[in-house]
Amino acid sequence: MIRFVYTAYDKTGSKHEDHLLAIDMESAKIKLKELGLIPVKIDKSDDERSRIKSLYPFNSKPKLSDIEFMTSQLSLLMRNGVKIDRALRIAKSGIKNVTLNKIVEKIYGEIRRGTPLSVCLEKYPDVFDTLYVSLVKIGETTGRFSHVFENLAANLNFRQKIMADTRQAMIYPLIISGVCTLSIFFIFNFILPKISVIFAGMDSLPIYTEFLLRISKLVQKYQYMALLAVPAIVVLQSRFQKNKFLKRFSDGLVLKIPVTRGLVYNLENLRFASALSVLLKSGVVLNQALDLAVKSVGNLYIKKRLLIVKKEIREGKRLSEAIFKTEFFPLQFNGLIEAGEETGSLADVFSETEQRLKTQYEFLDPVPACLHTNHQIDRRVQAYGFPVLPLSSC
Repeated sequence: MIRFVYTAYDKTGSKHEDHLLAIDMESAKIKLKELGLIPVKIDKSDDERSRIKSLYPFNSKPKLSDIEFMTSQLSLLMRNGVKIDRALRIAKSGIKNVTLNKIVEKIYGEIRRGTPLSVCLEKYPDVFDTLYVSLVKIGETTGRFSHVFENLAANLNFRQKIMADTRQAMIYPLIISGVCTLSIFFIFNFILPKISVIFAGMDSLPIYTEFLLRISKLVQKYQYMALLAVPAIVVLQSRFQKNKFLKRFSDGLVLKIPVTRGLVYNLENLRFASALSVLLKSGVVLNQALDLAVKSVGNLYIKKRLLIVKKEIREGKRLSEAIFKTEFFPLQFNGLIEAGEETGSLADVFSETEQRLKTQYEFLDPVPACLHTNHQIDRRVQAYGFPVLPLSSC
């Protein structure tokens, strides 16, 4: 549990300043509302900040691959009859990440003292997300730890593969874009200035040539500002992830760009279907499964639309009807969801949906982006070369 300090007012207008323990910020707000308080400020206590900072020295925060490896080990050990405390001790010896190793060591000590595993995991929300903790709670309730960890390992493995595939798919377009940018700077700095000397004595120039020469002068004058913009963009990107307003803006922007829209929707479809599949297989009821699956979605605009699905399900509407209105899934999957509702096999349906979406995602590659980039290079070469050709015959 995390310690929060808060400032709040009650219905009479009296001010309250105190602290409370909660899983995360949202849980803290809910607890305050249950106490009849209206929060105006909630923050992690200084002790909590220093505890988190000490957990991640030198940016050694556990990666998804570290958590997936640990979860797979636990799944294998418990499937072979090893108890959770002994499984943690054995898994700890194979964990290379220093931070995760320390966390597992602390969890092992607390479990030996009788603390439930889910309660131990809740203390590290930056490492074990809500989906992970909720599934572990279900495993504790049902006694099916090995089954839950098997599902978790599969889900984490899938998420890791998606991230790796996305990075790999972006490498070639980024290299081509980099070469294109360097080529432009080279032409504007070295080629066009030398050609401009030849054109100096001419009374009139073709409009394209004159335009390029002017652009060349501007680039030479302000290119250092452009170079400084690169680290600024990197900083802004990190800000986008932390600031809700900026993240909402960037999430809306990627959905409006045709090239990125399809990729984002395919990725969020996969996240949502994968989360629902593992939750329903683990025995989570649909309302709770939807709540957790929506939290796994990264794009804020899509998440907002899926929150409407949760609301309509609570009002008694069918899942297939509610999802169809959001236009979240491709049309061919709505029929599958409807069939799953009628047969009572939604877990199997979302598992099938996940597999089909995976197949679609594997076909996504950098070819369209590369063709687009090569086309842009082609156009620039024409723009630089063709205005000079008429002059060469003069």
